[in-house]
Amino acid sequence: MAEHTEPAWRPPEPRELPALREHLAGYLTTSVAHLFTSAMVREGRGTLRPIGDPDVGAELMLADEYQRLQQARLFYVTSDITPLVHHAARNLRDRWDIEPQDLPAPTGFMLFAEPLATYAREDGKDVAIVAVSWGETSLISHPDGGLWLTFWSATDFATVVAKFRALGVSTTEATRLAHAQNAELTWDNEIYMPWGATQAVVPDEPGGRALDPTRVAAAKTTIDWLRVVHAGWIFCQPNGFTEVTDEHLPKTLRKRSARAGHSTDPVRVLSVSRKAPPRPARAYEPTGRTVGVRFPVAPFLRRQAYGPNHSLRRWKVVSGHWRGPADAPVRIGKKVNLIDAPPPGHD
Repeated sequence: MAEHTEPAWRPPEPRELPALREHLAGYLTTSVAHLFTSAMVREGRGTLRPIGDPDVGAELMLADEYQRLQQARLFYVTSDITPLVHHAARNLRDRWDIEPQDLPAPTGFMLFAEPLATYAREDGKDVAIVAVSWGETSLISHPDGGLWLTFWSATDFATVVAKFRALGVSTTEATRLAHAQNAELTWDNEIYMPWGATQAVVPDEPGGRALDPTRVAAAKTTIDWLRVVHAGWIFCQPNGFTEVTDEHLPKTLRKRSARAGHSTDPVRVLSVSRKAPPRPARAYEPTGRTVGVRFPVAPFLRRQAYGPNHSLRRWKVVSGHWRGPADAPVRIGKKVNLIDAPPPGHD
């Protein structure tokens, strides 16, 4: 008989995201989560490592993240819009001048149906980063404030089961223990981003470091992850490519979440807009050609002026449109135009 194989992680449906968040927040309060986080701090893993006793540091980090998850507005990036988010992210410059008004919510949790990033760990196995949470932190104090981002990977239950099996535990019991002692997602890494920071620094001191409150504190890999998250935030704004819908929580789950102190806001779902493409702008363009895919035409990301006397700036998706049938598969080309200057007359 073939050995039972633990299935790979399956992204939840948008309606399942509140329950996943609730389970994940609950897991952070367990002794298992504390032991795991303490071990990671002791081994020098992660980017923001508290200086001092690892057990105390782990307790503080978990409590801080629990508060963010409780207050988080939930976002879900569908698999069809993810390629466009990735493509736009590659064209964002290394200017980390992100301000609070650039966020789709002050505190949030965004899950990607397709990974926002992957990397190979020490044993050669790929790790999929599938979610990010963000919000304020009580662990770093600075008058100007900033944002803490936590990146979450899909839990590798197959490896956990294999470790229990190596100890002589039956497959059934190993599977039960693996799911009892782990959440669907695992805390992987983190970033601290001061508001308006224009430079990033990569820590290299083991066991902890003093933060420069004027610079982004990130790892070499998470710098790229931040670009994807930033692009995801931008596509939450109204534009011609993204359809944003709200998935309301069922009444029973809404009441349960409220009792637990969790946010009960609906899940905001980002997907490819299925509105019929506009007619060609020029009469001489062919209109009878059969197109079997759907693709974006000239999407622009621009640092748009807005606010009192147009004194503020924020990234915005402008211009462009979709071509091709609304139900056709999406194909992303190689070119995205990035305009970093405000339009004439808006300074």
